Amino acid sequence: MKHSVRAFYRTTERLAFKVEIPSENFEQLTGLMEWQEPDDPIYEYELSDEQIADLEKLIGHQFHSPEYLFFLSCSA
Repeated sequence: MKHSVRAFYRTTERLAFKVEIPSENFEQLTGLMEWQEPDDPIYEYELSDEQIADLEKLIGHQFHSPEYLFFLSCSA
């Protein structure tokens, strides 16, 4: 599974950019997202400001901006 953060423009809801989350961070991502069920990682999630800040720390990349809506996405 590959996870990424996808940022969408608030005004148009078009994809602005995405940030890949390295697969070696999966266990930390599981804790951050509070996943409990085996299927939880396959869904898309809208991210809170707190989750965004935690993800930025986890991957060492700043991307938060009020211009965008942020979602965690999974692809096979």
